[in-house]
Formats: sequence, structure tokens, C-alpha cells
Amino acid sequence: MRAAEIRTPGRPPVVAERAAPEPGPGQVRVRVTAAPITPLDLLCASGESYFGVPATPYVPGVQGVGLLDGRPVWFATAAGMRPGDGSMAEHAVAASADVVALPVEADHALVAALGLSAVAAWRCLTGTGELAEGETVLVLGAGGVVGQSAVQLARVAGAGRVDQLP
Repeated sequence: MRAAEIRTPGRPPVVAERAAPEPGPGQVRVRVTAAPITPLDLLCASGESYFGVPATPYVPGVQGVGLLDGRPVWFATAAGMRPGDGSMAEHAVAASADVVALPVEADHALVAALGLSAVAAWRCLTGTGELAEGETVLVLGAGGVVGQSAVQLARVAGAGRVDQLP
């Protein structure tokens, strides 16, 4: 498979051919469809991260979107923070606990661009909060990225009313 590979911290990645990663216990392999470059990716790849200099070579990408058994998911990795590879490849391995199911119609590139903030809001609304169509949602802290995402995603999820406090 093709992957971006950091060979030397502080240097740009190169495109490399690598074997597809094999999941270990408690992990799954995702076929990656979109992978953002986050500030944390840049920090880790620089070699100046508070996590220390990453073991090289490694595939960067602390989050991504892809398909797991044909279903869309968002996932996180620890690439650059701990030994292991990330999302900037055709396939990535993630802990099962770090995978969030997405709606079938989700735009993979948009979800990747919105990243963890939107996924956190979606998970709180539809997972933990079990939002049902027509319910009222109150978003505290709607001035931040997670809160702004929650306001919009509550409407997408069918909330009858969405109130917000900054």
C-alpha cells in the first residue's frame, strides 16, 4: 500500500510502499478515505513535540475517516506520540474504542476537515445523549468549535429546538 512516511523528524514526508498494517488485539484495520493534517501531526513530525522525538520511520496522521466493513467511520491514532503508524496511508489500524460510526451519507472529506471537535459533538448528541427526533437541545459553550458543531449537528440529527449559551 502507499503511505506518507516520516523518515527524519523535521523533514517532509515521502511516499513509500509499505505492507498493509495488521490489527492487534482490540484493534481494527480501516480503509482510509480522508486524512487531515492537524497541528498535532505537524508538532509530532517536527521532532519538537512534548511527546518527544517519534520513532522513525512512521506514517503520520492522528485522525482519519474511512470504511470499516464497508461502513463509514472516524478514527484516532497515536501516530507520532507513541510507536505506530497513522492515517496518512491507504489502510490504518486504530483501537476499536477510538472508532466512531458515521452516518452513511457523511462527506468523508468534510468530516476529516472538521475533525475531532465535530466528532465529539456528534458522539455526545447521538451516542451518549441518545438524541431523538423532535427533542430540545441546549448547548452550553456554543462559542467554541465543539459547541458550534453541536448546534449545527443537533439540527441535522433532527432536534426540534436548539438553544445555545456562549
